Amino acid sequence: MPEYQEQGTNKNDYITIDGHIDWAMIPANTIPKQKQDLPVRLRVGDQNFGKNHIELRHGKWLAQKRRNVCEMLWEKLSKSSGKFYKGNKKEKDRVKLYVRISPEAVLLLEKQYDKTDKTHFLSVVTIYTHTPKHDEEEIGVYLSKYRNPNIKVLLPMG
Repeated sequence: MPEYQEQGTNKNDYITIDGHIDWAMIPANTIPKQKQDLPVRLRVGDQNFGKNHIELRHGKWLAQKRRNVCEMLWEKLSKSSGKFYKGNKKEKDRVKLYVRISPEAVLLLEKQYDKTDKTHFLSVVTIYTHTPKHDEEEIGVYLSKYRNPNIKVLLPMG
């Protein structure tokens, strides 16, 4: 099993997986206007985003699936393929990533900039069970091979 570690308690602190802040890397040009590789990162967050938000808003679903936030996120990023969809008008900087592995889920990702390492990245806003709507516009494909290759241990299914 991978090891998950909070780097601190501030809402903008990262949660590492086996010592890495980058859980996955979305290659350049996977989604429109994406000119560089974008890592996927999970922050400690608060009631509005990140691990704390997911625990508060979707903890019951996670408990039913016998996963914590980090386990569910890693399972989705490492074992699943999915599609990227545009966020709605209220979510102009957000991209939805639907992944299809039981249970079907959506990751809501937001492009952000880390001033410390001068890197653009996709921050995990939330994850929850959801099926894409028929009118949502697909803008790209996610492949499980985008997961961080330095994290070798995968979660068992079940």
